[in-house]
Amino acid sequence: MLVAPPDGSNPPPDVSAPTVEEKMRALLLRSVHDTPSESRRMLHEVLVGELVPDEARILSALSDGSSYPLVHIARPGVGSYQKLVLENASSVGRAAGVALPDRVHVYVSHLRRLGLVEAGPEDHSLKDEYDILLTEPGLRAMIAAMGKGPRGARIIRRTVRMSDLGRELWEAARLPQDGGGDHGDAPAG
Repeated sequence: MLVAPPDGSNPPPDVSAPTVEEKMRALLLRSVHDTPSESRRMLHEVLVGELVPDEARILSALSDGSSYPLVHIARPGVGSYQKLVLENASSVGRAAGVALPDRVHVYVSHLRRLGLVEAGPEDHSLKDEYDILLTEPGLRAMIAAMGKGPRGARIIRRTVRMSDLGRELWEAARLPQDGGGDHGDAPAG
């Protein structure tokens, strides 16, 4: 821990930390010498380092190949323009048993940006699950606040599932594909 000097001046920079230029140079050097499997391993390590525990639980729930309802809530605009008010709300968080169910839309958005999950078309066989998702208090309140009719909330129904990169990462982690089981247990050893 750096402590400010008593005279109030800033402490000297940590000279042992590599500079941005040194880090970039090291990465470029590695890119020349790393094998594809070494590069893949590094990608997986970086991706896992980007995850929070609830996101790992969501990946676990999707690891069996299942898909879950995903909805976006939009406000109609002029012409075909619509403004998304909320993106990536999904019931996958409830199935995964996340600690912060009101943040599932944040988790799914992050997982999509990382390329670990992807959105697919609406699945009409999940009608009841979409209806249940839309009764969650936060979503229900948002929809009600936007009003009814042509200027009210527009619900865009999709699905969320694990992407090819997500499956590759899951397989590299060598975890069981337990889908919806107890995601908190450590592997027996």
